[in-house]
Amino acid sequence: MNTKKITIPNRDSNGCMVGFKELNVLWECPTCGSEMGEPQLTHHAEDGFHGSVHIWESKCGHIAKYIDLKEIAE
Repeated sequence: MNTKKITIPNRDSNGCMVGFKELNVLWECPTCGSEMGEPQLTHHAEDGFHGSVHIWESKCGHIAKYIDLKEIAE
């Protein structure tokens, strides 16, 4: 099982950003199961928060949203 630790925006129940969080996730496309590309840090600014989050391009061409990733316990 291939996993990666990534940083994503942390949102409340209304979808408003409340900071950033690190997750350990299963590193495969939620649509087809292919391995996703290497995560790259990029600057993110929203709702007064500034920091870095990971982005990537899936080799299969599918778009994997943060919410669709499967978190794995460490």
